[in-house]
Amino acid sequence: MEDVSISHVPDLEQTEKKTREKKNEWLFVNPYLIAGIAGASFCFSWFFSILLTPDFLYSHLADTRVDQLLHIAFAAVLFITYLIVWRLSGFFQRHRGFLLVIALVCGLISAFPVVWPGFLQDAVLPVRTACAGIGVASLATLWVEFLCVHLKEQVRVAIASIFVLSFVWYAGVLLVDERYSPFVVVAFVLVSCGVYYFLRKNFALMDAMPAIEARESDSRLLITWKPSLLTVMGSVAQGFVLYWLLQAEAHASATSFLLEGVSLVVVVLLLVDSLKSFTIKESFIRKLFLPVLAACILALLFIPAEWRYVPCLLAFGFSLLPYSSAIFATCEHIVRCRLSAIRAFSWARLYASIGLLIGLGAGWLAFSSKVFGDVTLPVLIVIIVMFFILVSTTLSTKSYYPGEDEEGERIARIGQNGEILFELVEHQADHPGDGKKYFQQKCDAIARIYGLTNRQTEVLHLLAKGRNAAYIQKQLVISQHTAKAHIYSIYKKTETHSQQDLMDLVEAYELYEG
Repeated sequence: MEDVSISHVPDLEQTEKKTREKKNEWLFVNPYLIAGIAGASFCFSWFFSILLTPDFLYSHLADTRVDQLLHIAFAAVLFITYLIVWRLSGFFQRHRGFLLVIALVCGLISAFPVVWPGFLQDAVLPVRTACAGIGVASLATLWVEFLCVHLKEQVRVAIASIFVLSFVWYAGVLLVDERYSPFVVVAFVLVSCGVYYFLRKNFALMDAMPAIEARESDSRLLITWKPSLLTVMGSVAQGFVLYWLLQAEAHASATSFLLEGVSLVVVVLLLVDSLKSFTIKESFIRKLFLPVLAACILALLFIPAEWRYVPCLLAFGFSLLPYSSAIFATCEHIVRCRLSAIRAFSWARLYASIGLLIGLGAGWLAFSSKVFGDVTLPVLIVIIVMFFILVSTTLSTKSYYPGEDEEGERIARIGQNGEILFELVEHQADHPGDGKKYFQQKCDAIARIYGLTNRQTEVLHLLAKGRNAAYIQKQLVISQHTAKAHIYSIYKKTETHSQQDLMDLVEAYELYEG
C-alpha cells in the first residue's frame, strides 16, 4: 500500500469554512435559486424575442427579405460564439465575470436601437446582429451552468419552469406598443445580467462553482453522434418553418400571438410532465418527432400558400419538444457525469445552432429563391422529408443519454452544503452475492455517512480496491497533487490513518444494518 504524504496539501476545509461564513439561508424553497430561475428565464425571453420577431431586432427595414437574412446571420453568430466558448471553456470557468460583461455589453448594443443615430441604424445592423448572437450565447451558458451546479437532479424541472416563464415574459413584448418593444428587450438583458451579478455577490454556493479541466470533462462525456444528429434535425425543422412564419407574406399580427400561444402550451405540458409523470423522455420524443415534423413539412406541398402557416405553427410547436429535450438531457448528463457545464453545454448548442442555420438557409432556398426554378419549394421539401425519414430509420429505441432508462425510486437528502440531492434506490434484491455491485453500494453508503463529495466518492471506490495514488490520478484524469489532496481528505473525514484502515472500514460495513 502507498503512504500518502500530507505535506503541502491544501486545507480543503477552508473553502467550506468561507462558504459558511457568507450569509446563505438554505431552505427547501431557496429564494436565491428562485431568483436564479427567474433571471435565467429573462435570458431565454431575450433569445425568443430575437428569433420569433419578423422585424429583426425591430429594425423596420423596407426590404423584409433582409430580416430573414439577418436571422440566418444570427444563427451563424450563435454557432461561432458557442464554438469559441467551448474552445476557451477553461478560461471562462476562471473568469465568469468576463463572460457576464461580454453578455451585458453585447446585449445593450444589440437591443437598444435608440443609441444609434437614425441614418446609422441600418448600417449598424450587422454589428447589432453579431452582438445579439454573442450576448445570448454567453449569458445562456452562464445560466445553464448555474442550474446544473446548484439544482442537480432538479435541473429538468428548473429548465421547464424557465421556458414557461420566458414565454410569459415574451408575451409582454407582443402586448406593448411596437415602439416600446425594444425597451422591453433591454429590460430582459438588464434584469438577467443583474440577477446573475447579484447571486454572484450574495449566494454563498457561487463561490464553489467548479473549474473542471477540459480533458477531464471530455473523458467522461458519453453523448455520441446520434443524439447530436437528433438535435440538428430538430433545429433544422424549427428553422425551416420559422422562415415561412416570419415572412411578410405569411406573417400577420395574429401570427406572433399564435406562435406565443402554441409555444406556451408545449412548455407548460413539459413542466407538468416534469413535475408529475416524466413520460416525455428523450427516447419517447425520438420515436415521434421526426415522423410528425416530416408530415407537417410535407403538408406544405398540398395546401394553398395562405394556409401554410397552420402546419408551420404545428411543426414549430412540436419542434420545441426535441429542442427542450436536448437541453434537459445535456444538463442531466452534466450533472450525472460531473462535466464542465460551460464546455458540455456550449458543445451541445453547437449542434442546435448549426441545425438552426441549416433550417433557415433551407427556408430561404425554398421560399425566397428559384435555385430549381418553379419546383424549388417541392424539391427542398422532398429533400428535407427524405432526410428525416433516413435519419429516423438509423436510430434505435434505446436512450442515448445516461440515466434515463434507470429504474428505481429517487429519494432526497440534504448535502453537506445544504444542497438538495437525489439518489436512486433500485428495487431489485442486492446481496453479497452481487459482487462488484454490492461493493460499490457499500462504498457509496460509507461516502454518505462521512459526507464525502462526489469526487471523493470516486476516489474512495478506487482506494478501497487497493489502488494507489498514481493509478487514481491516471484513471480519473486529475493531477497527482489533486489525487493526494482527495485521499488526505477521505482519511480525515473517515478518521482512518492508512489505506488498509479504509479498506477494513468498507469491508466491515454491513449494507443493511440499521
